[in-house]
Amino acid sequence: GVQTCALPILAPEPLTKEEDDAKNLRNKVRIGDTGGVKGALKNNVDYWSKGKTERGWTALHIACWGSAKPTEDKNIVEAILTQATKNGKWEEVTTCADSGGFTPIELVKERREQLVASSAGGDEQATIDEKRKYDKIIEWLEKGLPTG
Repeated sequence: GVQTCALPILAPEPLTKEEDDAKNLRNKVRIGDTGGVKGALKNNVDYWSKGKTERGWTALHIACWGSAKPTEDKNIVEAILTQATKNGKWEEVTTCADSGGFTPIELVKERREQLVASSAGGDEQATIDEKRKYDKIIEWLEKGLPTG
């Protein structure tokens, strides 16, 4: 009989070296690996492009939404913003909208709202610290990093 070949399933385009490095950077942000993120930034890894995912998040979107290590979020955001300041990508990085049209600052503000809503009446130090973290990130995104 005649062999019928199954049509090949179209695999996504293989990632270029740059895209792969960028993806690894986003994964480091996700797991809260500040040292790994800083190392990648030092090596000029692309931190401004959006991931080829449903959300289309940049490294900054991920850090603003929160990593697996919440205590590292602020450090990671600061590292990304410091790099963006150095190479003139502040505007591009902070105003980039994800697939849903959200910018990094909108994600932080949403997280802050969620926190405030979920901790109604609770005056726990953890909540206060978390809220401070979001406030600080929002301040940086709105006004820029403190210089010096």
